[in-house]
Amino acid sequence: MERKIIILLTLVLIAVGVTGCAKPKINTVPTEMDTIGNLEAVSTVLGCMFDPAPCQEKKELGNTEDK
Repeated sequence: MERKIIILLTLVLIAVGVTGCAKPKINTVPTEMDTIGNLEAVSTVLGCMFDPAPCQEKKELGNTEDK
């Protein structure tokens, strides 16, 4: 009897492992429109990388407005 329970639980564990709880991965290859839509954000990030002073000022201004 115990052996059958162990086998049953093992099969259930294997079945749960095979089916899984995760959602299937969706292929999200960026399209040309996605890239064009993000050009402003990309340029802002690149600008902040090379000259962080204006970005830091905006960040500090945003922090003072929140308080």
